[in-house]
Amino acid sequence: MARATWTGRQQFRISKSPRGVIYPVLLISILVIGVATAAVGELWSTQVQREKEDELIFRLREFRRAIAGYRTDHNSLPKELKDLLEDKTQLQTRRYLRRIYPDPFTGKPNWKLDLLADRSGVVSGIQDIHSQAQGKPLKVLTMTGGKQTSSYADW
Repeated sequence: MARATWTGRQQFRISKSPRGVIYPVLLISILVIGVATAAVGELWSTQVQREKEDELIFRLREFRRAIAGYRTDHNSLPKELKDLLEDKTQLQTRRYLRRIYPDPFTGKPNWKLDLLADRSGVVSGIQDIHSQAQGKPLKVLTMTGGKQTSSYADW
């Protein structure tokens, strides 16, 4: 790249030195790397959210399967989640769940339990389980009745 220098009265001398090119090229390359990193970061966070959603669906399915199995065997609902871990009411110990899974979004086993109560207010047991995580899911699930989910608590 040519470089202009002042040599005297209204005369310019042009030299062919590439010394001033490195800084703009460096700035442009840093800008391109930054934009690419931001795009990769967004894709990565979306992928992590998809994996957590898949794990949440799996864990909710396991809880619901365990509640249904308990209800089939006992003709009643479990009073708490610990009842699904070890059932010693029969001759052989029965396990409906291996462990109380934590919510993949909160990292804690703080599930929202739907309790079934009779008219007098006596709780019969756990009917269903939901996540307490806030946020809008990427997946849209259609629940019974045609209602679409708008948050993780709807799952």
